[in-house]
Amino acid sequence: VVIATYDKRCYSVIDLLFDKSPANHMVQDLNISHAEYFKKRKNIDLKFPKARPMVAVGGRNDSVIYLPAELVTGNELDAQIKMKLPTIASFRPDDRLKGIEEIKRFLRPGSQKSKGSGLLPALGFSLEEKLIKVRATRLALPEITVAGIKVPEKSGGMWAPLMSKANYKANPKHAVQMKVILVQNKTLRDTSKVYNRIRDMVNGQNSKYRLGDKPHEVISVGTGREHYGAVEKHFGPGSKLPNNVFVLDFCRPQRGASTDPAYSVVKCMLGKGGFISQFVNWGTYDHSNPRDPKRSTIILSGVARQILSKCGVRIWFVSIPRTVPMPAVFVGVDVFHAPRKYDPVSGKRKAKESVAAVIVQIMRSHSPDQNTDVELYCETESRMAGKEIELGALLNRTVSNALKAFKLPNPASCFVWRDGVGDSTISQVAEQEIPQVRSALASGVVGAPKGKKGVALSYTVCQKRINTKFLTDDGTKIPAGVFVSGLQMADYKTYYINGTSPPYSTPKPCRFIEVERDTALNKVSSSNLAWALCHDYANWAGPIKLPSVVQMAHKLAELTGGMQDNGNSINYQKYAGKIFFL
Repeated sequence: VVIATYDKRCYSVIDLLFDKSPANHMVQDLNISHAEYFKKRKNIDLKFPKARPMVAVGGRNDSVIYLPAELVTGNELDAQIKMKLPTIASFRPDDRLKGIEEIKRFLRPGSQKSKGSGLLPALGFSLEEKLIKVRATRLALPEITVAGIKVPEKSGGMWAPLMSKANYKANPKHAVQMKVILVQNKTLRDTSKVYNRIRDMVNGQNSKYRLGDKPHEVISVGTGREHYGAVEKHFGPGSKLPNNVFVLDFCRPQRGASTDPAYSVVKCMLGKGGFISQFVNWGTYDHSNPRDPKRSTIILSGVARQILSKCGVRIWFVSIPRTVPMPAVFVGVDVFHAPRKYDPVSGKRKAKESVAAVIVQIMRSHSPDQNTDVELYCETESRMAGKEIELGALLNRTVSNALKAFKLPNPASCFVWRDGVGDSTISQVAEQEIPQVRSALASGVVGAPKGKKGVALSYTVCQKRINTKFLTDDGTKIPAGVFVSGLQMADYKTYYINGTSPPYSTPKPCRFIEVERDTALNKVSSSNLAWALCHDYANWAGPIKLPSVVQMAHKLAELTGGMQDNGNSINYQKYAGKIFFL
């Protein structure tokens, strides 16, 4: 997609005509060149009328428009600007409150000096003077332990600095050494030093998984086809690979791009064989350049944490309410819809299939000592573009396979958080999905004692894209963990949790709608449980907006939705117990 600079309209690129320029490419039926056309019709004197190529874009009614290259620009922002965009385009709570009051002033009857009584009264509406006031309470920070060390309350918003000091004290004799296959862009320098830094960060935490002193193998690649082609050749049929392979990919996108287009292709290839992989993007930061060592250390520390999580280490433990019956099964569900892309065959923008993802995580007890490893299983499924409902079969299959993978025939409770459901379809989705989850829980594991019937179940819909925002009377910032239950839906118990509190904008809460809840779970505080799991997302050492299983479902659906086959070829059985999609 490009933007025409003279009218600010967006167009889909169809082709580039390298043998044409505005000076020699004629406008059909007008018998004038495009250079003359823009001068006469648009009053634009082209600076480079002989410059090639001409850009062919899609117009109205499937027509083709030809634009001079100097009059189009890309619609992608620079990566550095993208990072700063929230600070540019957001409003702090005090600014938003002032803006709301200013807008209200123009909507009150008789407030305008011009003729008429105001916009809303003219349409037959009146604006109530009073704001809706609700009581808000702040939920307590759950107990978070990193390798046996409790995170202090002052670090509850971000405990990443504490992670570098973690010592999991695994017995070296029982440690698993991963055979690292290093895939590196051939233009990178000093990659061995960067590998050594990552290795030392991972091994320094004394977990069950370690990286070798040197990479097992090194593959030199280019970008795009030269990237995934080399990986495909190495991991193709007939290749002899050791056990415990871990692929570490040092990639460098082409100039101006934020990611290498080979990323999703390589991830899909490795997914077929169940290989764990970690990308390090040199486009974000050149780790061989010492200009900002602090930033490099922060990024590589995050890489080290992701490596441990992908291997199956529970890098921190969040205590959940003691009233939750154990062992417990946590389920997160989300659907990803890929943006429309131009199809050169039909000449139209077409929607790619959507992808639904289900995450099932098992917690066996309230003690961190009995939950040192990740017990997580996931699956995805392609959907008709835009379709959010009818996920019962996928839920049933994924929950059943998770219980079998971790040999858990008798869970005591199950909590499902479902994202991507609008108000109008809540009852329809619940009616179709809840019985399927109950069936999977009751089925037990083949060859194990028969699973008990009637596992206590809670089914909650999460809505994050809502228009509700909470403001204090004086416009001060609302902290993370604020809980509001004063706004209720007509049919279901509803509450809101303000999971994050960014300094540069007004936070938007997540709405939780309790659709079904068995009486055996009446003593469980669903808000405290959801808030605790907002701290359990291994990709971020701080609270997030959603319970971790829902955020992981979103992450997995987005990853597989970017693959050519929507992740249908991924070997999910081999990934049991590994958060491979971070």
